Amino acid sequence: MKRRHLLAAVAAALVFGAPAASGMVLDQPPVPTIDAAPPVLSSSPDATFVFSDADPGVTFSCQLDGGGFTACSSPQTFSSLADDSHTFEVKAVDLVATESDVASWMWTVDAKAPPPPTIDSTPAQLTSSTSATFAFSDKEHGVAFFCQLDGGGFASCSSPLTYSGLGEGAHTFDVKAADQMNESTVASYGWTVDTTPPGPPSIDSGPSGFVASHASSFTFSEAGAAAFVCWLDADEEASSCSGSASYSNVPDGSHTFGVRALDAVGNLGPASTRQWTVDTTAPSTTITEGPPSVTSGGGTFKFSGDDAGAGVAGYECRLDAEAFGPCTSPKVYTSLGDGQHTFYVRAHDGAGNVDPNPASLTWTVDTVSAVVTLTEKPPLVTNTRSATFGFVSNKSNSSYDCSLDGAPFAACTSPRAHTALADGTHTFSVRATWLGLPGPPISYAWRVDTVPPETAIASGPPAASRDASAAFAFSSSESESTFTCRLDGAGFVPCTSPKTYSGLGDGRHTFSVQAVDAAGNVDLSPVAYAWQISGVGPPVADLKPPANVTKLRRNIGYGRLQLRWRKPRDSDFDHVNVYVSTNPKTPPRKLVYGGKRLSYTDRHFKNGQYYRFLVVSYDRAANASGGRPALVPASALLRSPRNASVVRTAPTFRWAGVRGASFYNIQLYYGGSKILSAWPHKPRQLLTRRWSYGGHRFSLARGIYVWYVWPGFGPRAKARYGQLLGQGSFRVR
Repeated sequence: MKRRHLLAAVAAALVFGAPAASGMVLDQPPVPTIDAAPPVLSSSPDATFVFSDADPGVTFSCQLDGGGFTACSSPQTFSSLADDSHTFEVKAVDLVATESDVASWMWTVDAKAPPPPTIDSTPAQLTSSTSATFAFSDKEHGVAFFCQLDGGGFASCSSPLTYSGLGEGAHTFDVKAADQMNESTVASYGWTVDTTPPGPPSIDSGPSGFVASHASSFTFSEAGAAAFVCWLDADEEASSCSGSASYSNVPDGSHTFGVRALDAVGNLGPASTRQWTVDTTAPSTTITEGPPSVTSGGGTFKFSGDDAGAGVAGYECRLDAEAFGPCTSPKVYTSLGDGQHTFYVRAHDGAGNVDPNPASLTWTVDTVSAVVTLTEKPPLVTNTRSATFGFVSNKSNSSYDCSLDGAPFAACTSPRAHTALADGTHTFSVRATWLGLPGPPISYAWRVDTVPPETAIASGPPAASRDASAAFAFSSSESESTFTCRLDGAGFVPCTSPKTYSGLGDGRHTFSVQAVDAAGNVDLSPVAYAWQISGVGPPVADLKPPANVTKLRRNIGYGRLQLRWRKPRDSDFDHVNVYVSTNPKTPPRKLVYGGKRLSYTDRHFKNGQYYRFLVVSYDRAANASGGRPALVPASALLRSPRNASVVRTAPTFRWAGVRGASFYNIQLYYGGSKILSAWPHKPRQLLTRRWSYGGHRFSLARGIYVWYVWPGFGPRAKARYGQLLGQGSFRVR
């Protein structure tokens, strides 16, 4: 009430000019109340204040940042304030200009966002890593960071920040800085994770198969490759390469080139490989058969090649000064001019190597002189110690001279037999003389080999085995040998090393193998290996050999032999093999027939030679029987005297007649020398106790005699002899 009166008095004095009562004391208006103000920390450059006073009659005076009080009213707004701390002050003024105490408000304006962060380290933009680490910073100190991956939402983060287990594809990292009031703009980084390797490279060029060069170059490509790694053979040190690779001094043998592709992020793709074989060794060539040293016409050549690498791919032949051209064996030349000729042949292999030293044979064509042609001769390699040569001249009524192993030429007739030949190479030469003019000699070389090879087993199963299978490796002391094998009680069958058996059962087993050399000699003491199997039970495979064939019969004619038999009763019988030997000391191991027929016919049978056949039956499991033998002696068509018989008087020789033969030639040998040659027209010849031959007188003496018979065809003046009809021996007591 007192204040109301005082105000009234003051008002009256102001209105009427009357002074206030002497000694009057004026009260201050109350301090204004700031009803609304910006926050203590504000991101706005504008600020509005709402204020009031308990004395409704007051006015207000305001100032900002000490800039001086000026009249103001509520609300009071300030705009575009600078970032800084600010102070707002307001006071009330009553009607008598009395000012209240000041009400103030302090706040800070922070309207400037921090700068965007700097991403200091990142993964590569293209990487194979499924983890990524980011380092980041901001020029404004004290800020906080917020990060997100692939738009997944911002979350508080700190540097460095690592993500792991990232999937393949594109990714985006975002980071922003925030102070107490503002956020920066977002800094971003995009990259791609690639974990898929490139495909196997395509090897576009390079050697394959067999090549004759020590240098090899390859080109390759792959669409997704940024680089490649290459290697040669088992070289673990793969080296970088880019689209091509070259190697020099690659040794002979099989090789493998490998290449893998790398993409831009280091993913390593699967390998591509190429194999090839370097073969720089030329093949060797051998002429296995050719014309005699002198002929009256052309010549026929047979040849073969040997190559340990790519194998013989073909041959090239040349006659005299002609150019080499492709050819095959046999190569035949006809109607050649008289004179000396030379045949050349060279093999080339699959790698392109050509024999640098062609095989050659020189012979003479002579159509004027008497030229001999051999009509019968032994094989190039034989285990028979006897040899028979038949020969004929291109000039009728020719006489002949023969030589064995370089001995002086001596008169001879066709056929010519040699016996008791030693092991080794022998050369038979013969020449014809016509009208007193000797023709050029022709020669034939062959090798007698009666020494059997030695067989060795290199490896086999352990002596005590728990394996139902067994493998054997074996070899021969002579090259070009073949082998026959036998398991337990079965027969010998052709085989090659290594030989594997399976399905065997518990018990003791024995494996035997024997070598057969090129001459037909058989190792007479087969090497054997015994071992014990336990723990596998009874045999799974069929190991029981079939029975032998039955009713084996032989039918012998001139130049023809037939064997007939009946098959065994075994239900699983499959076929037979027919083996032969031409040496009494050698078991039959050369295969001459295999099949299901019940007979075998040899239309090139040589009657004067020893044969021993063995007919072996096989079942469907390839088990072999022991074999049924059939012996055909060299004297099979000689009737008397019987081979190896003993006589006390001069015998009468008898033999089987040959259809078409106009005469026969019978020759008798004693002590290795021929003591009789006769040409009867009938298949018989009487021997007297005394006779003459070759200007010498002979009489029947004690000892062993060997006789031979050949059929002759046509008149004797133009004699053409067939093959040896038979060979026999007898003893005189």
